[in-house]
Amino acid sequence: MTKVYTREDRKRYGLKIPKRFDKIGDSCFKDCRSLKSIKIPTNITSLGNRMNKCFEGCRSLTSIDIPSSVSKIGNECFYLCKSLTSIDIPYSVNELGSNCFDECSSLTSINIGNVQFTTEDRVFVGKEKLVSFPINNLKRIYGRPIRKRDINEFVIPTSIRKIGDGCFKECKSLTSINIPSSVKEIGNECFSGCRCEKELTEKVREIIYKQCDWDDDGCVVV
Repeated sequence: MTKVYTREDRKRYGLKIPKRFDKIGDSCFKDCRSLKSIKIPTNITSLGNRMNKCFEGCRSLTSIDIPSSVSKIGNECFYLCKSLTSIDIPYSVNELGSNCFDECSSLTSINIGNVQFTTEDRVFVGKEKLVSFPINNLKRIYGRPIRKRDINEFVIPTSIRKIGDGCFKECKSLTSINIPSSVKEIGNECFSGCRCEKELTEKVREIIYKQCDWDDDGCVVV
């Protein structure tokens, strides 16, 4: 039987989560602004239960150790963790919730052990610094993981077959992007609001034309 570590449990046990718990509950550590680091015990399999927001607003959090027992990180799990600069996500994690790292303004590096993980919409949304994460073996880029990111250039590996809707939408600093011939499908509004349209090859434009309308300036019409 699943046993969730709740906010009430946290007030009682603090950071020392007893072994009888296997999930960290929704908003369990929300707004713990003095929390600087935490090591998740190996009995935990999920960060978040239903509504999630596990560590939302932990503005002083700089370090979190996620064990290989964890398979899911819930929606908005690290929302507003403004001091978090890097994070290692173990191979065991196969699902990242929506808005997982939204407003993590200091996050510059994320290491994802499992390159076959599934993401919900807007995982990396926000005008944060460029996040470095491995995508060399991915087949698709889902949702809007890079939307509104302040990046100047982006190289898509040849393993990618599909780029999802709005993936690079409103990346206003993006002036250069390399899209390999392996890409067969590009989602709606994928480059809307970008300055990189001129960098797109004719083949890629043909793919986009099938799904989007373009104005006289070569921009996607929203």
